[in-house]
Amino acid sequence: MEALVTLLTREKTLVELLVFKLVALRQLLLAGETRFLPWAAEEVDRATLAVRDAEVERAVLVAALGAERGLDEPVLTELVSDAPDVWRGLLTQLHEELRASAGEVADLLTSTRRLADVGARSLAEAMGEQRETVGATYGPDGRAVASGRARYEQVL
Repeated sequence: MEALVTLLTREKTLVELLVFKLVALRQLLLAGETRFLPWAAEEVDRATLAVRDAEVERAVLVAALGAERGLDEPVLTELVSDAPDVWRGLLTQLHEELRASAGEVADLLTSTRRLADVGARSLAEAMGEQRETVGATYGPDGRAVASGRARYEQVL
């Protein structure tokens, strides 16, 4: 059980780090600091990968501990309720904290995605307005040749 407590403590720390990275990403979106968004997104990806690795490690450990106790394909809740009294309180607390942190991650992901979508729409609208107002270039016949947006997309 000591290994499970150690692993859950580490996993909880990794999830809290992911929460921190998501909050930082959200703050960058709110502040309009787009130049740092790729770095922040990369940090979120790394933190997410670390959490996933810990989840896999936990699943393997829970399966092994469950097999020792005669439980077929146990989930963490079953293992916690079957744990000796000396470990049950600590495991219950860690499990609850981990679930709360996972809920916070889900909420942050939802709000951050919403902010990113709004920002992308605003940028698209701004680029569309720019094309209509100042971006057009006219050829010798008086027709619009290319917009500022079109030239920008060609560069990309």
